[in-house]
Amino acid sequence: MLCVALKALAGVFVMKYRVKFAKVGKVCFIGHLDLLKVFQRAIKRAGIPIAYSNGFNPHQIVGFAIPLPLGMSSIGEYVDVELKEEVAPEIIALKLNEVMPDGIQILSVRKLNQNEKSCAAVVSAALYEISLPIYIENFSDIIEKILSRDKLEIERISKRKTKIVDIKNDIFSVENIIKDCDFTVFRTIVSTGSRKNLKPELFVEYINNYIGKKFEPLKVRYKRIELFKDNGGVFFAL
Repeated sequence: MLCVALKALAGVFVMKYRVKFAKVGKVCFIGHLDLLKVFQRAIKRAGIPIAYSNGFNPHQIVGFAIPLPLGMSSIGEYVDVELKEEVAPEIIALKLNEVMPDGIQILSVRKLNQNEKSCAAVVSAALYEISLPIYIENFSDIIEKILSRDKLEIERISKRKTKIVDIKNDIFSVENIIKDCDFTVFRTIVSTGSRKNLKPELFVEYINNYIGKKFEPLKVRYKRIELFKDNGGVFFAL
């Protein structure tokens, strides 16, 4: 509150907005820093009254919830922006969609309360849709047996080191949605964010190891469906 009051007294009171967007198609192969540049340029072209940081090298106040892995599509990404003046959320969405490249679509915009934390600070889980290039018979039964284990340990490579990690507490739910003779598709909610972050491919690797199948990472397809914040053990979309 003190920070907000000081900004108001200094004549730099800003309006905060949260933008939900999709990233699909060929644009999935641009990295996070390039995505930031896409948004910065789109905001400028759209004439959105973006607020800038102070200092010798001012930049647009734009912050993403969490980077999307290169090559992964999503229909549930979020970015927070601060504006110098109030603009109707639907106008922001309309103007941005007019200048965005193919594959990036603004899905919704909402105005934030001044005391709301940034999307990067509150994101704690993500829903992924995962398509496995194999038929897994009795997939739901297998997942039930896996999740009933006391620990789900797997090797994880981090900063040139290999260590054994337990991913059990990072998996919140698993739901099989499609299964036929060629592939298996399921959705899972796993920990995601700055505090705890489970890469979904680790869970997929564990499943393959459990059923004795070779893990072929390049053949697995991932899509991020939604990002969540944790409110007393209940997940809500950002």
